[in-house]
Amino acid sequence: MKVAVVIAEYNPFHTGHQYHLSKTRELTGADYILVLMSGDFVQRGAPALLNKYTRTRMALLGGADVVIELPTLYAVSSAEYFAQGAVALAGRLGVVDILSFGSESGSLETLTRAASTLLSCENESASLLRPMLKDGLSYPAAKEKLFKEQLSSCKDTENLFTLPNNILGVEYCRALLSQNSSIVPFTITRLGNDFHDTGFHDSSASFISAAAIRNFVKSCPYGSSDKDAYAKNFENISEYLPVESHALFNDAMKTGSFLTEDDLSEILHYKLLCEMEQGFSMYLDCTPDLSDKIIKYLPEYTGYTAFCSLLKSKDLTYARISRVLLHILLDIKTPDFYKENYGERKYFLPYGRLLGFRKSASPLLSSLKKNSLIPLVTKLADAKNSFTGDALDFLKKELFYASIYETVSASKANNKMLHESSQTQKKTALNEFRQSPVIVP
Repeated sequence: MKVAVVIAEYNPFHTGHQYHLSKTRELTGADYILVLMSGDFVQRGAPALLNKYTRTRMALLGGADVVIELPTLYAVSSAEYFAQGAVALAGRLGVVDILSFGSESGSLETLTRAASTLLSCENESASLLRPMLKDGLSYPAAKEKLFKEQLSSCKDTENLFTLPNNILGVEYCRALLSQNSSIVPFTITRLGNDFHDTGFHDSSASFISAAAIRNFVKSCPYGSSDKDAYAKNFENISEYLPVESHALFNDAMKTGSFLTEDDLSEILHYKLLCEMEQGFSMYLDCTPDLSDKIIKYLPEYTGYTAFCSLLKSKDLTYARISRVLLHILLDIKTPDFYKENYGERKYFLPYGRLLGFRKSASPLLSSLKKNSLIPLVTKLADAKNSFTGDALDFLKKELFYASIYETVSASKANNKMLHESSQTQKKTALNEFRQSPVIVP
């Protein structure tokens, strides 16, 4: 049995993602494709447009065989730790042979050489970056400048550290090398519009970015009483979605069951007001200077995206600020990133959470249950009986993150809240779990 893993957000799942899954199966000869997918929050510091169960169903209908959740702690981190956490999880599942990812470069040799070079000079990077940061460069810009200098002997390194899929591709390769993983990397050239392109343009493969779809959703009157306008909007966007996903996407738009950053504005503002006296430097990626800046400009807060733009500067990117604000909202603090007794490079992953599977993938599920180095959680009710200590705490945090997403989503769509768990009066109890893995034929 040959298994390929794809690490993804599918925010939302579109025809480009379907193409990647199809080409992965074709070019690697994989019998099964296992997807590690971010849950309800994503790396750019935002809620996923659609909840993780809807996106899981889309992925399964679009070619995935099994979907396992990438824990929020890693899903909302910078590219390096996003990749390290995902690769560590893939390795601990015990069944993965190949890691398939898209890249603008399309050259695995270039990506792996870059990763190897970076890994070899990793210990020196912090001291070399410091003077550049003092000169006012943002961290990504300083890192790009440093890496270009260090990779001057490598060919075809242009855009390795400016284009997002190349950046992640290098980080995936570096993670595989640093963890001495037996998983083999494989890259497929990304087609269509640029990852950050928010427009609808013709492309060689008729693919657009997920960012373009999200931008379109924000700008159109979905859920309004103007049925003609809605129908036209859906017609415009539907050609970029797999046919199997049309009904799921359409239903979410009609009912308002989707979230954007600004849907978190009120709950984030409340959190910032509650903690402004103590500051925010205890949260992951939040420096004392950024904490002071948040406090200084808090009286001018008008919304999530507006506040990110207000805090943005030459040395602080919008994405970095957005992630920090999400860390504050979700209560993700620096010590949470890894447990002290596990060490910085041994990422804490006490289990794998199954989000969904195809019925035809039963052999892969059997192999997972047999070979995984960590428990495969298929029923949360069973997990609460077997987990203790750090593992139980980790699970409870994931349920907390899901509850925040569900609280905001239910309020927006005027729906009854559907918790992943409902708590009894006992503080440690995790009772009556209501969400089950998605299953498709």
